Amino acid sequence: MDNKLLSLLVYFRLKNKERWMLIGLTLVLSVIVVAFLAANFGQKGRLPVSTELQSQQHVDRAEQLYGSGGRCRERTNFVFVKVHKCGSHTTTCILQRFGYERGLTFMLPAQDGPNIGYPRFPKTGDYLPSSNGVFNVIADHIRYKKDIVTSLMPHDTAYFAILRHPLSHLKSVFNWKHLDKILRIKAENPVGRFLDTPWYYRASIQGMVRYTANLMAYDMGLNIAYFKQNRPLPSKLNFPGQHYGKSPRISHIQNGTKAEKYLYLHPKTADILHQYITSIDQDFILVMILEYYDESLVMLKRLMCWGIRDILYDLDVRNNEPYRYKHKDFTEVQKDNHRLWSLADYAFYEHFNSTLWEKISSQGPDFFEELSYFKFINKDVNWYCSMKLEITWTIPSSNWNEAFVLNRTFCEWLALKRWHWDDILKEEHIKKWHRKSFFS
Repeated sequence: MDNKLLSLLVYFRLKNKERWMLIGLTLVLSVIVVAFLAANFGQKGRLPVSTELQSQQHVDRAEQLYGSGGRCRERTNFVFVKVHKCGSHTTTCILQRFGYERGLTFMLPAQDGPNIGYPRFPKTGDYLPSSNGVFNVIADHIRYKKDIVTSLMPHDTAYFAILRHPLSHLKSVFNWKHLDKILRIKAENPVGRFLDTPWYYRASIQGMVRYTANLMAYDMGLNIAYFKQNRPLPSKLNFPGQHYGKSPRISHIQNGTKAEKYLYLHPKTADILHQYITSIDQDFILVMILEYYDESLVMLKRLMCWGIRDILYDLDVRNNEPYRYKHKDFTEVQKDNHRLWSLADYAFYEHFNSTLWEKISSQGPDFFEELSYFKFINKDVNWYCSMKLEITWTIPSSNWNEAFVLNRTFCEWLALKRWHWDDILKEEHIKKWHRKSFFS
């Protein structure tokens, strides 16, 4: 009965959104709904505390349905390379909730904050030791290095990461590190002014250059010392259609051969970049793209054999950090200069944006049906949680998910920020060590 009422309310909201917002936010409606349900149904159907919610929702899904009907086993060992300023906060919260519900063992920073050895590669002492000698999850900031990370994780670990368009990324980095103030750029678009002559500012930002040039590639483990080229290339290198003062562009030859893509690099540098991107492509099941975040999540769900519930997220968290130049555009010269300044990031982004869509294309038309369904469910779950109702709501099964129950506990988890989860997971880590000490 309570599910029917909630379904009716959702339908009413969709049919007349503005009217629903006016009515739904009034205290009168909230009181009437809660009083009616309390009088007729009491506590019937409510889930107990979080531990029982965990056990109910996550019995082993050895044969969970997904996608077009194939069967798979849920994957619970994974490494998420949390690339800075790529929407990784939202993704990390999803993964922390997933792991907490299943009692997975996280590699956690030994120090306060979200960094495990960063900006160095991780080493012993940078992370808290596991109580059982095994880690299931890495979801904090690390600088990825294959031999180090694989030595710490089970052999069946899944690896994935997230990137975003390099220009959008630079804007976010500028805001994050307050580079406009550090560089004393008072222009309406300080990032554009910086990109007019980025090499001019190199001495001013010194050790912070890496935040503006190839930061995504750096986080992914590439040795960016090979990519110091920060001025327009001289004409003696004889690029087709290029001349001194105009930088080469590869946006129009993304689908070309390696030689075409990296034509303006030294052959050795081009080979290093190509080989490294190829190795990441082989080792990672997915590199998500922020501009296609929901598409990336649904793809991740399928590859990991997770459920719709597992990838739900708080919509209020995304795009909630306004700053004056967030939506400013750039001139062609500024775009060209940035491509030279951060060419490894462009190579990473363009390659993995392409591979994301190749993976999606291989899924068939039902991928987009599931994508629409996920967006619909995620909005409704966010609405349900925003109402703070003391009633449960069962999302029925579909072609892409088993039925699952929502309650206040789940909504509280959905709203938690990364630092909240850090505290919760460290508390769980301490409890595991206490249990180990007690029984040893």
